[in-house]
Amino acid sequence: MKRAYYFVIAIWVVLLVACEPEEEQVSGDQNLQLTFSSDTVLFDTLLTAKKSLTRRFRIYNPNSKAVSVSDIRLGKGADSDYSVIINGKTGTSVQDEVIFGRDSLLVLVDVTIDPQDQNLPYLVKDSVIVEWNGNSDHVKLVAWGQDANYINSELICDEVWTKDRPYVIYDLALVDSLCTLTIEAGTKIYLDTDASLFVQGSLKVLGDSGNHVTFRNTRFDEDYLAAPGQWGGIFFLEGSKKNEIRYADIENGQIGLRIGTPDSDNDFDVEISHSTIRNMSYAGILAFTSDVYAYNVQIYNVNQYLVGNFAGGTYKYEHCTFANNASDFLTDDPLLQFSDNIILENGNLITSNLYLEMTNSIAWGKGEEQLLFSNEGGADFEVYLTNNIIKLSEEIDGNFTSQQSNFPGFVDPIANDFQLDSLAFARDKGIHIGISDDINGMPRDDKPDIGAFERIDPQ
Repeated sequence: MKRAYYFVIAIWVVLLVACEPEEEQVSGDQNLQLTFSSDTVLFDTLLTAKKSLTRRFRIYNPNSKAVSVSDIRLGKGADSDYSVIINGKTGTSVQDEVIFGRDSLLVLVDVTIDPQDQNLPYLVKDSVIVEWNGNSDHVKLVAWGQDANYINSELICDEVWTKDRPYVIYDLALVDSLCTLTIEAGTKIYLDTDASLFVQGSLKVLGDSGNHVTFRNTRFDEDYLAAPGQWGGIFFLEGSKKNEIRYADIENGQIGLRIGTPDSDNDFDVEISHSTIRNMSYAGILAFTSDVYAYNVQIYNVNQYLVGNFAGGTYKYEHCTFANNASDFLTDDPLLQFSDNIILENGNLITSNLYLEMTNSIAWGKGEEQLLFSNEGGADFEVYLTNNIIKLSEEIDGNFTSQQSNFPGFVDPIANDFQLDSLAFARDKGIHIGISDDINGMPRDDKPDIGAFERIDPQ
């Protein structure tokens, strides 16, 4: 019986070996070729010392037999800025990985670029070399590195930031009381996750029509280019005054400008012009008992308030475009709100006089009503609306109100293009108020348009 039993076992072993799938047999045939999902892996521009998003490519074995990949390595080895991850193994090289017939192997690639003390972006290259059965091929790795000035929880006093290299803020930067931060034209300021710029002294943002100053997030990957809420905001604290922002792009944060500068005068503590605030998860301009002047400004794609001015203050908006037509957010609430009061979290009510002028501006969005006033605080409440286009159901003397789709006549509100088309209602409807150019610095004609943009037809 034992002899018969062992005979049956031997037969089964022979059958199992004979029936091993052919594609799992590793072949050393030099004619077996491997292919790649891409011949080049590209990375977006990356700030030095900041790790990239992981990119990937696949190595395909189109053959019926398995192939053993003897080596997958980075061309520069330990000196490379890149690293690979294969089957959970991280490093600069991996050996003896088997790819079964008509299967593939996933290769993950990361890059962290060391600073090279250069102002301009520079090319960082390497390759992933793949060797098997005496064959060799490679996939190119390409990234751009950008050196920067790094600020991490630092106090700023009487500094001038230039366009030579971007400035990266981690956590926070604070412009100290009685100090000034001047930012020259063309300068780029990148704020890391939840980082903010606080101003207790003065901020001078001095862009020009050809060289805007940029405030934005630190990620340049496509999915992050217009994603809101990636950094905190620019906060003007009590005591801050003589702030000027011109030709700036402020994008992808939580709050564009948060202004809390109560004082005993009505002088404008923050003046912003020729600028864009966009892609904010909470507010564009959020101000409390403050004095703000904005002209030739556009704000769009904001969740809660394009403009929210509360607990009184003095506010003046001229030739502005506030629009939320193609917003990433679902709110239908009025996106421009003005109030002489605010209730704090502890239940206390703060009230102060409110003075508002809005002229030659557009207030538009997806909701039916885009303007809301609240004077329940009982303070003085003066509002002067002149020659604006506002999305409202009721009429306002001296203004244009409608709920008609794209009543102002934007070129493409779905694509967030709020310039005026050739037949726009807003064309030539403005009144002269002493503003001679538009948001782009182009001259306004004898019949100025309403909003931030002046339509200029080609000659």
